[in-house]
Amino acid sequence: MTIVSADEAETIHSAIVRKEAWTLDTVRRLRGEAEKKMKEGPWSITFDRPRGVDIDPHDYYSEAPYWWPNPENPDGEYVRRDGQVNPSRFLANTAALNSMCDAVLTLGTAAFLLDDPRYAQKASRVIQTWFIAPKTRMNPNLNYAQSVPGINDGHGGGAFDGRCLLRTVQGMEFLAQTGGWDPRDQSAARRWFEDYLRWITDSKNAGEERTSSNNHASWWTAQVAGIATFVDNKPATEMAFSYYRDSIFPRQIRDGSAPRDLDAFSIICRIAQVHGTDLWSAHTRSGATLGSVIDKLRPTVAVDPKKPVKDPMADYPNDSLYFLAFAGMGLKKPEYVAQFRKLEHPDSSWLYLVDLMVGRWESAAHQTRH
Repeated sequence: MTIVSADEAETIHSAIVRKEAWTLDTVRRLRGEAEKKMKEGPWSITFDRPRGVDIDPHDYYSEAPYWWPNPENPDGEYVRRDGQVNPSRFLANTAALNSMCDAVLTLGTAAFLLDDPRYAQKASRVIQTWFIAPKTRMNPNLNYAQSVPGINDGHGGGAFDGRCLLRTVQGMEFLAQTGGWDPRDQSAARRWFEDYLRWITDSKNAGEERTSSNNHASWWTAQVAGIATFVDNKPATEMAFSYYRDSIFPRQIRDGSAPRDLDAFSIICRIAQVHGTDLWSAHTRSGATLGSVIDKLRPTVAVDPKKPVKDPMADYPNDSLYFLAFAGMGLKKPEYVAQFRKLEHPDSSWLYLVDLMVGRWESAAHQTRH
């Protein structure tokens, strides 16, 4: 398993079967989301292609957000407008990728936890279309992501687009546990991720992400960690864990960009925890830890969404605040979990899964106390 251990998954499943009170509301929401996904997709990047771009129809393509056509030369190189997102840029492949990842997570999770083979069948079809079928599969790279018309065909920032694939592999892990996923398709999907892992660790574009000094490097590390564990590539797994401990965490804490990295940090530490490695205790030379960073930021995370807060976390999206849940469980800090519980959560299968993980953790802690 990638983000949820096998023991945790089985404990949650058993609690759902017994209809334990802490599971009921989240299960209702998860089922509702799964039913929505049954009516959507499948998706493929081959369904929508950019005009005037000469690349393989199976290659993912996206455009960098802050680049615009030059009004003085509409057919020439794009120009950068810092902080101004171009709403007309090509987004079809990005939207399809995000929708596919959400669907696989939702349907795979629901298929296992709710014992519904319909969800497994639909998840299998979504995976088949995106990763396997010769006519519709995506090539396992992001070479042409975050391109700038007239300047480049894609650059390092494009690897950032792949961070949602972590949710896909967790959905696949659940799906594999149901027995409702064709073993040949399982093997084909794993081969796709083996190829993608080679791209993200060896390509020039992805290498630029690894050495960047912002949250792109953190998400590069999270992708490598999650996908390497999924395909059981132990050298790549250990490399990702060491890179986080020795480079990512101390560097990001030192340069002050940590608030935007906490979700990536927490996922890396969570993946490591599931696979028997403690990264929660990573620290800088000055002794700063993830816990000390969170302690400084917690007062700035508004429980009341209407409360005005002027600080680095003021506009932090609530669907990213799961770092409080993961860190609370990993560092055994129930106050973090309690704060996560109080926050307003958008509808999201990812957060429903986190809620169930938190519920299992709280239930286990209650049983231990009594």
